[in-house]
Amino acid sequence: MKNLLTIALPLLTIFIFLDCAKQEPFDNANVMQINNVGLRRDVFVRRYKMTSAYGQQKSFTPAVLREFIATVLEPDYLLIQNAYDKGMHKDPDIQQKMRDYKINTLANSHPIKSKVLEISSAQLHEFYQKKSFLYDVDLVLTNSWMMTEETHRHIIAGGKIEPPREGREFTFPRLQQYRDLTFGQMTIHPAVLERMEKMQPGEVSDPIYNSGMWTIIALQRKRANRALQPLHTMEKTLLAELQGLLRYRQQIQLLDELKKKYGVEIHSEYYPAIISAHVSRENRGWIDKTKLDDADLQQTLIRVGDEAITVENFITDLNLALQNVQSRQIADKDIQHFADDYANQYLLYLDVVHNDFLLDELVVDRLVNKEHRLLLSHYLKTEIADRVVISDDDAREYYQKTTDRWQASFDKVSNSVKGELRNQRLQEKRQEIVDALRKKYAVRYNDALLSDLAEQLTAEKSAQAQTEPRI
Repeated sequence: MKNLLTIALPLLTIFIFLDCAKQEPFDNANVMQINNVGLRRDVFVRRYKMTSAYGQQKSFTPAVLREFIATVLEPDYLLIQNAYDKGMHKDPDIQQKMRDYKINTLANSHPIKSKVLEISSAQLHEFYQKKSFLYDVDLVLTNSWMMTEETHRHIIAGGKIEPPREGREFTFPRLQQYRDLTFGQMTIHPAVLERMEKMQPGEVSDPIYNSGMWTIIALQRKRANRALQPLHTMEKTLLAELQGLLRYRQQIQLLDELKKKYGVEIHSEYYPAIISAHVSRENRGWIDKTKLDDADLQQTLIRVGDEAITVENFITDLNLALQNVQSRQIADKDIQHFADDYANQYLLYLDVVHNDFLLDELVVDRLVNKEHRLLLSHYLKTEIADRVVISDDDAREYYQKTTDRWQASFDKVSNSVKGELRNQRLQEKRQEIVDALRKKYAVRYNDALLSDLAEQLTAEKSAQAQTEPRI
């Protein structure tokens, strides 16, 4: 598995563009291609549909689509191709971000997440019997262990959690109230449903962890479902709900098998050092790497097979997760669960790679587009933004040339003057680079695909017009 992260995508037929010195064969998944950097079909369609240019058109031709690409999107892709030529894809920060994105994207596209399972009539009948009861239940969601402990003690002592006020539906702790709930409802995690089924009215569960959140169950009422419909009238819904439950159980089983196959080591001895480096401000916190020794940062925290995740890389990802956590402190359990989730994602990722599972085109689009956007941002910063510096003399000269536009002396508006001049220079610098790159690179278009897309988009607009009410 050595260097697995660098070879994973080629194994999955995703092109990582490392050699940009020669013109590659045209990839028919692209509507436009510069050397071997291409604008993928569905990436173009999604971006085009978000623009006013799309909204204003009633019909489309290849020429219309081509003009939009050449004007709006082609400049970005010229810069992206040049970024590859300059080796920016080898930047450690970009590689780390792409590595994390690939792991999560491929893990989340694992067939275990979506495959259709065979369900016997006996399984369906057994699941139907579980619909014989209705539950009135309060679920309290939290996203840090300190908050979870405080909230759990509060509820056990008879305290109440108020429903979220309007505009604060996504804050924590968060109360979700369900009435007349039946076992299997797809909006509730299977682990919560399975625990709820075993509870008695008035009981409060221990916190149940899942994917960055804890759930505390308070069962208010359980009673017979006297309105239960015959099985045959509910079969479609029952099958969909049971599929979700069985996939959840199979994923747990698969992860156990993968742990034995690859081996997982998590070095919890580094947890205290990570916790000691936690700092907070206004109920938000993060891990300050400067509080840790450089030697500790390079130690392996998680090992999956031959692949190692260092303390430093782990903290980088943990800090991203902590951006959404409302807590003044971080606990051992927060790190433990995050590390377990990290290892599980890695296991699913490795299984996708080693089994060469066929990826959905949307997944491929996301992977390629993510790398392109990272490179473009890096290019715009290092090649343009960092090189455009506005001095006081530059700003004063610009102010004098445009005095009639300013309603105060230079000293009072200098920041605004500098900002406007900088934006102007940034645009000029960008255009200068794009113009030079147009001479350097050949831009090729997929005329057949553009023709197909023009017909498709025209048909969609026509169908949309027919369904819109006439005024």
